[in-house]
Amino acid sequence: MKTKLIILTSMVLATMISSFTSKKGISIEGAWTFVEVKTVKPDGTTISTFPKQSLAIFSGRDYSFCWTSHDLKLRSWQVADSVKLSRFNQSIINTGTFTLKDSILTTRAVFAMAPMFSDGGVAKFKCSFSGDTLILKGLSVVSSENIAHPAYANGSYFVSKLLINKK
Repeated sequence: MKTKLIILTSMVLATMISSFTSKKGISIEGAWTFVEVKTVKPDGTTISTFPKQSLAIFSGRDYSFCWTSHDLKLRSWQVADSVKLSRFNQSIINTGTFTLKDSILTTRAVFAMAPMFSDGGVAKFKCSFSGDTLILKGLSVVSSENIAHPAYANGSYFVSKLLINKK
């Protein structure tokens, strides 16, 4: 009887201890490809964009996001300003530093195409995985002056899906 009680107590303690140990943190280190960027509006409707060219890099504490939905068919060094403007309006580029704590990714831009995001704009994302897909659900985007991105100010948010680039 005493042996059974010791075994039962040991099992209960082992279960309690294992429930208090932290789970292994997620890793986003590496180069990724954006496969979908979805805008979720306050009423729940969505608009999906499928980038034609993209790259996201997380290395050490540095990050870089670049993607465009523009489909440039013209292959020339001489491109009309209207084509450049169209491509610019369909592209996102920003780079800086990041932290990942628990499942919250925080980026702080050093450079961005959007002037309001340069020099310290901060974006926060909830990170999760679905199979081999990294999902970044936007929580907030603010300028260095703490001015919210218009989409977030209006109650919308973005969800990005990325695939790791194979070596």
